[in-house]
Amino acid sequence: MSCHVGIDVGGTYTDAVCLEDGAILQTAKVPTREENLVGTIINALETLKLPDVKQLNHITVSTTLVTNAILQGRLPFVNLLLFPGNGMSLTALPWPVDYHVLSGEMDFRGREVIPADPSEWQRLPWTESPNHTGLAAIVGKFSHRNNLHETQLADYLRKSHPQCQLALGHEWGQANFYRRSLTTYLNLGVSGLYQQFSRHLQAALSSLEIQAPVSILKADGGILPLGKLRPIESIYSGPAASVLAALTQSETAVSTIVVDIGGTTTDLGLILSGSPLLSARGAQIGPYATLVHSLAVRSIPVGGDSVIEASEEGFELKSYRLGPAYCLGGKALTPTDAMRYLGLIDYGSRQLAEEALASLLPPERRASQFYQAFATEIIHAVVNRIAEAVDSLKREWQEEPAYKVWEVLHPHEAQIFNTLVSGGGAQGLAKALGERFGTPVQLGIYPEVSNALGAAMARPTFDCTLHLDTYMKRYHVEETGEQGKWSGSSRPYREVEGFLDQLVQKQAQQYGIQIQDLEKEPFDFFPIVQNYQTVGQIIRGAAHLRPGVTGRVVK
Repeated sequence: MSCHVGIDVGGTYTDAVCLEDGAILQTAKVPTREENLVGTIINALETLKLPDVKQLNHITVSTTLVTNAILQGRLPFVNLLLFPGNGMSLTALPWPVDYHVLSGEMDFRGREVIPADPSEWQRLPWTESPNHTGLAAIVGKFSHRNNLHETQLADYLRKSHPQCQLALGHEWGQANFYRRSLTTYLNLGVSGLYQQFSRHLQAALSSLEIQAPVSILKADGGILPLGKLRPIESIYSGPAASVLAALTQSETAVSTIVVDIGGTTTDLGLILSGSPLLSARGAQIGPYATLVHSLAVRSIPVGGDSVIEASEEGFELKSYRLGPAYCLGGKALTPTDAMRYLGLIDYGSRQLAEEALASLLPPERRASQFYQAFATEIIHAVVNRIAEAVDSLKREWQEEPAYKVWEVLHPHEAQIFNTLVSGGGAQGLAKALGERFGTPVQLGIYPEVSNALGAAMARPTFDCTLHLDTYMKRYHVEETGEQGKWSGSSRPYREVEGFLDQLVQKQAQQYGIQIQDLEKEPFDFFPIVQNYQTVGQIIRGAAHLRPGVTGRVVK
């Protein structure tokens, strides 16, 4: 027996499902307490009423912990120390945080041009700052090719300030200096919060005698063990869960637009011929551009609990919520009240829904025909907001390299996609969305807990990208920042394939995951020529395990 639990911590509610061999055994929905996410997760588990926790094989959690901390500005002060070198103007970039510039430069091949200046390190202003937290992110422009300056400064700070906590930019081994700097900064800033969450969650599970391993859902739709995850990679796990949930319910080769309507936001994503569309750029969160791999998804601030207020034009659909819908005991009119009055959903008080509609109408229009018209207008406003976002996102999707490749490989496939609608507001809006899109709309299985379903059936993702310069006799791995010396041939072929296989196994062991069905990219070989002779090669090769699910859900 294979028993898996998936838990999705949303802004309004936390959903949970228990699956056995692809069949849903139990579901649960509890209010999210943002101030106590661990308590919320435990409440969801207890609400599932699992008959025997010892039969539980795995728990996957999709959490808003890191996303909320960043967007709400709840980060400790982090000192950002940069080795930018020459050739770029830092002031031309929209830095959302302060930074301190240090001397020292590497070129694009990782060769030292200007040594670091240790005398500057003794005068670092943050050591005497009242905001000093002991957190420092150290990033060099080409440190992903040679981390010498970063490690030199780190060694100095660990000796002079033993209590400091450091993060080095080369560990995010990609070339974009700006994004690498902000990613290093953010990951260090949220690490304390995440580690506290991890400890409390493990302690709470142990108190319930639950020994099942726990994984966290990432922005790219993959999972990693709780203790192996880099915290920043868990941003946007909610939208990723929506896309995975759609995968569990659709045919393997179908292309689908995913619309997940929650209480606070609506998440949008795209599946192309059974594969989620990955963004070529790193995730953007608030003002921060990052290197975090993510699905091409978007969250828009409209949901079933969005507040509706009176305006000169009649009413306005706001981008925030003030608690539950009026028909469920809340204080403000929401789209959920309109759905309840029109009979599109069967939960909540219809009498209270009518009272909410009446509160925004003048006395002479407080009659059933006006309530009907007003509620219908609200539904159309929500649907139009979602449809406009989908149309905008379609244009962005079409610019993604993966989308362009898909178009070439599937020239005869219709560009009109199916739409799968899930979430708490799905039942009430599915028909109206179908009319607005003019395409088939499918209501998801168990739409109220679909994100938890996606989390429960998620599988690990994996990337290992090798960059090798045989002339410099150096290599680095893009995903982990590992760097080392190459002792092999200057013009390798089979040798480099075996080396990549060794790196893959090593990296998978570090992550604590088992990988199968890896997809390997063909190696790229670029000769290095000096005086009409080939003296070495720059080689790139990669292995991937793309996002996906462990199977299809059994209804």
